Amino acid sequence: MTQVSNHLDHSILTDEIDRFLRSFLPNVININYLGQGACNHHWQIDTESQSYIWRQFGPTPPGASRDNERQVLKQLQHFDWAPKLVLDRPEGLLFHAVTPMDTNISALKQEQRQQLIDSILTLWQQPIAVAAMDYSVLIHHYAQLAATYPEDKLKYLLDNLSHWKTEDFCLIHQDIHADNLVITDQGILLIDWEYTTLGNPWIDAVALDRMLKLSPTEKQQLESYLPNFKTHNKKNDHWSEMHRWLEALDQLWYAAQSSQIVVE
Repeated sequence: MTQVSNHLDHSILTDEIDRFLRSFLPNVININYLGQGACNHHWQIDTESQSYIWRQFGPTPPGASRDNERQVLKQLQHFDWAPKLVLDRPEGLLFHAVTPMDTNISALKQEQRQQLIDSILTLWQQPIAVAAMDYSVLIHHYAQLAATYPEDKLKYLLDNLSHWKTEDFCLIHQDIHADNLVITDQGILLIDWEYTTLGNPWIDAVALDRMLKLSPTEKQQLESYLPNFKTHNKKNDHWSEMHRWLEALDQLWYAAQSSQIVVE
């Protein structure tokens, strides 16, 4: 599948959005382009009193849901670890800006690590009225988009799903990694919620382990909220099995993404 742009300079807001943001936010001083994430473009808007981030939607990536993102962000507004949403428009979202600390994820203090773990445990316990993720449909969709992907890995991904039960699913972020974690002097902030869904919490748990190299005690905290299912390894080791499964899914996702050729 090929997506062809019209050679616009993405660092420049459209006149319509520029006019709207300047009318919505009083006393705008500067609007500065911050850059592009995986799909979305970001601007910082400074006013006389505070700063904001405008996140303009690009093409919706495979597996993401703008509707889920909007609903979940609105539901999580009273939590310190969720971005503070100011405005929801079809073209994008406006947030209060935060000042990140120059902190390496590997150097997080124990208090910060615990804040992150607590935020994920809290997230998993939030009720949400969205459809449960159909991982079989998702995997087949990725496979259709991918130019090439080994059949044995595809079979492995699908075979594991037979042990999952949707009644064990809960609200998950589903895209936890260092670039989606902001450390401020107020604590931690989880950003980029476009993949959030009602899904398997093991995906978040393994993503945390990848990023933090969880201690046995930290793993135990998460395990008390994680479903127990049969695994394909002889030791029935859920952590190693889900690490392997998520790595295979990531490879398939990257294969799907790389097939989306963008001509600038």
